[in-house]
Amino acid sequence: MRFQLLSIFFFLTTVLQAQIHHQLDVTINPELSTIQVRDEITLPEGKETSFFLNEDLLPKPITKGLSINKIAANQKAKDIGMDHDQGTSSLRLTEWHVAWQDRYPAAKTFVIEYSGKINAPMEQSENNYQRGFSESPGIISQKGIYLAGSTYWVPIFGDAMMTFVMDVHLPKGWKSVSQGVRTKEENQGAMQLEQWSCDKLQEEAFLIGAQFSEYSFDAGNVKAMAFLRTPDEGLANKYLETTAQYLEMYRQILGLYPYSKFALVENFWETGYGMPSFTLLGEKIIRFPFIMHSSYPHELLHNWWGNSVYVDFEKGNWCEGLTAYMADHLIKEQRGKGEDYRRSTLQKFSDLVNTRNDFPLTDFRSRYDGPSEAIGYGKSLMMWHMLRRKFGDETFLRAMQKFYRSNKFKRASFDDIRLAFEAVTEQDLKPFFEQWVTRKGAPELVLEDTQVQKLLDGTYQVAISLRQKQEEPAFVLDVPLAIVTQNGTLEFVREMKTKSQKFVFSTESEPMKVLVDPKFDLFRILDSKEVAPALTKAYGSPKTLILLPKGTPKGSAYDVFARSWVKEEP
Repeated sequence: MRFQLLSIFFFLTTVLQAQIHHQLDVTINPELSTIQVRDEITLPEGKETSFFLNEDLLPKPITKGLSINKIAANQKAKDIGMDHDQGTSSLRLTEWHVAWQDRYPAAKTFVIEYSGKINAPMEQSENNYQRGFSESPGIISQKGIYLAGSTYWVPIFGDAMMTFVMDVHLPKGWKSVSQGVRTKEENQGAMQLEQWSCDKLQEEAFLIGAQFSEYSFDAGNVKAMAFLRTPDEGLANKYLETTAQYLEMYRQILGLYPYSKFALVENFWETGYGMPSFTLLGEKIIRFPFIMHSSYPHELLHNWWGNSVYVDFEKGNWCEGLTAYMADHLIKEQRGKGEDYRRSTLQKFSDLVNTRNDFPLTDFRSRYDGPSEAIGYGKSLMMWHMLRRKFGDETFLRAMQKFYRSNKFKRASFDDIRLAFEAVTEQDLKPFFEQWVTRKGAPELVLEDTQVQKLLDGTYQVAISLRQKQEEPAFVLDVPLAIVTQNGTLEFVREMKTKSQKFVFSTESEPMKVLVDPKFDLFRILDSKEVAPALTKAYGSPKTLILLPKGTPKGSAYDVFARSWVKEEP
């Protein structure tokens, strides 16, 4: 048995670097919550191996000479693809050993069938804690179908990526959505057949279904699509036009869109998911007027970052901060509100993150509370902003384009981004990335002294002393500085390498004021005078005092609220 398991391990370490192809034939009965699958699996080479499958699905071999035996049951499901919310899913898996009987040679391609019921309960999503979203590892119901990598409804072979062709049989009137391109639609009486084909390497296979109304629009070589649960041509057209707008914007910024379609899909519960070539949003969310120019382009951009250039999560999740920077922040910046967005980002970090909950970006997987979001999204976002300011827009985009071209349909890390920037800039950026990616904490700046001297030629010399007052060692910073004079404002950037440093400037007219990082371009702890009071300060406080009206009964709304705030049991 020990030799057998070592053989399986050796094979899996090889197959991880290759791809697996699934030829799937799927029949779903929403009324009974059942699924039947025939899967023709092609491996990189014909050897014994193992896979994981949802414990509610029982596989059986179809290919002659093939044997499938249970290795372990009741295994906890691991995160797949972008599903890294650090939650505790109730889903359990079975591990199956695939081998060949003695007189049959091992084949690269074999067929299995499996069936069962999938209707997991809703659970509170930890990574959507602020919005109150719920999640499920997989649902088949009369309301709709949601199958993802987290469902383990397709056999998972280690971390190997996959391609697939999927024939989907659903009741008449139902439609399906998956990755890739729809290559077939047939009305078969009481059933509807659709085929989805994805020849791009994927981390998981999705299958979404409902009685959708479908709308589409050709945006160049990409088909913009909308699948709505309630017919609404006006809403669909707004999303199709918005899709075309942002597809073109990101094509110019980053390069060709990696898929043949992008679809808005309305879910039957409130979600904000971004999948390869589509996004799955709740019915309330898609009708908020601000979503089209906030969350929607964010999910679309994930098709470059996270859903085609995949994340090597063991080395840290770089894509959420980068997507927030190139979607949420960029759109605000285009509307003249980039400074406000960065100030808000820095305020969240300043208010919520402390020595007890801080961690480096290499440890970020996904947000699960306020501090983790302030680090994984906010700190990361500011790092990309500082890198962009360091080299300028053109160089920044050329480096990002190189990173995209070099890592499309591969797993990538912060180091891969660094290598792309080093190739374009011809500079050693290891110190920059090590400081912001592997180190905790943030600089906190204070202007200690300012001296002005009028020179004989009528010009002025301005000397300022700047100090980093955090307890940790000094950060190497490119500090933006502004000197307001009678004739206008002069802007400078100076490198700061030590905890205390003096800078000297010359001005033609009399200086009136010195400003340090006036546009919030630097990742740092904010001074309380730079921001208005906010609830995040109370949320992040290690000690909280809440005064209630005298005689407030235990268990009342006020009492429950106060106790939950300070994280005590009501």
